[in-house]
Amino acid sequence: MKHPYKEYETSKLWIFVKSSIEDLVENNDIELFTPIEYVVGYICKNISSNDIIKEK
Repeated sequence: MKHPYKEYETSKLWIFVKSSIEDLVENNDIELFTPIEYVVGYICKNISSNDIIKEK
């Protein structure tokens, strides 16, 4: 699917976030009405644009 977050698709963060969201959907904890690529991409973009990952 075409979306504005292609740059994050190959990152480890993308894989982790997508897997986490898929688990929530599968467990019926959340329902997605937006394509998952947009949700995952938005979260990855926000995490990447902040220094959250760099903090240790």
